[in-house]
Amino acid sequence: MTSILEGFTSPPFGYVLAFVWGALWGSFYNVAVVWGTGRRASLVKPASHCLACGAPIRFYDNLPLVSYLVLRGRCRACGARFSPRYLVIEALGAGLALLLYWRFVAGAAADGSLPARLAQFVVYEKFAGLLLVISAIDLEKLIIPDRITYPSIPLAMALSLLLPLPRWWDGLVGAVAGYGFVWLLAEVYYLIRRREGMGLGDAKLLAIIGAILGWRALPYVIFLASLQGSVIGLCGLALGVRVAPPAPPDAEGTPDAAPASAPAPAGTPPLRFTAIPFGPFLALGALEFLFLAHLLRRYLGLYGL
Repeated sequence: MTSILEGFTSPPFGYVLAFVWGALWGSFYNVAVVWGTGRRASLVKPASHCLACGAPIRFYDNLPLVSYLVLRGRCRACGARFSPRYLVIEALGAGLALLLYWRFVAGAAADGSLPARLAQFVVYEKFAGLLLVISAIDLEKLIIPDRITYPSIPLAMALSLLLPLPRWWDGLVGAVAGYGFVWLLAEVYYLIRRREGMGLGDAKLLAIIGAILGWRALPYVIFLASLQGSVIGLCGLALGVRVAPPAPPDAEGTPDAAPASAPAPAGTPPLRFTAIPFGPFLALGALEFLFLAHLLRRYLGLYGL
């Protein structure tokens, strides 16, 4: 049985399976993005259909990556253009699955028996997919949906007990510390400025990240997210890119960046009144740490001491 499993999961066939696995899940992640933004009530119903004409999308037009390229991003029935997001998320899903397969199954840094490595691959691939879905929603709506984060936090805490963290309780502490850090930061900001500066959607996302990666990962993730968020945000502002303030919170989720307390008056620098989603940068920092953690352990002695 083990030899059969090794035959299916060893390179180069394993890379092909990982790519197909990631692309197929990428198609589901697109559904989750639509569901997370409140544009459909269920993850399974209704079936895939064109949002313009309502025509059902046939199975041969629903193949990840291939169908979008063959149809040139348009509906076969009415010719309406599909968002490039569908192609991007499917490509990112496939690419992340390839990298995670290399890191946890086939790479030189992979540890443990083959079943254990495959289990780690599945857990971390689902974690990466969750980060991808939340980032896409946050970029589009400036909101991190409660319907995704609330069930994900306890699930991530449970899965942390199966992951190779330095101590069994690292993920449990990481979830509490991740949420508590953002909550405390938001409270201090409010006491100083008397206005909301950060939504608690980031707190829930950081709780998930802390649960899967452990509390020791949080300083690295926050540093990477803050650094990259500051650089990209300032570059965007310098180039004239503006993000409108988010809508007030509703039952579907928690704003990533809280709305300004008053509209920006004429002549006021726009930086103060511009909402920049921080969730995608937290997700990026978490993924970067996921691939670099073994280097921190082995060569720098900074993680897992």
